[in-house]
Amino acid sequence: MLNSRQLDFLDEMKKNLGVVEISLKNSGIERDEYLEWKEKDFVFQEELDNINSIALDYVENKLYQEIRDGNIQAISFYLKTKGKGRGYI
Repeated sequence: MLNSRQLDFLDEMKKNLGVVEISLKNSGIERDEYLEWKEKDFVFQEELDNINSIALDYVENKLYQEIRDGNIQAISFYLKTKGKGRGYI
């Protein structure tokens, strides 16, 4: 079970889309304590993974919005990363 400090930190991680440094500062948690939780607490690690997955979904959605809006840089980035099999480099 997660303690109140871990829950506070995880709330900050959600607010900050998984950015550790800002979340540590805002929650008053030391990096060493965070690293210990991450290494030893499976439930904590699972919550971190969930937050990072949500953050990735959020950012991917922003990229797709840019692509739909015709942003050439976003289109090029997508093709360079996802279209390699079709010759985009």
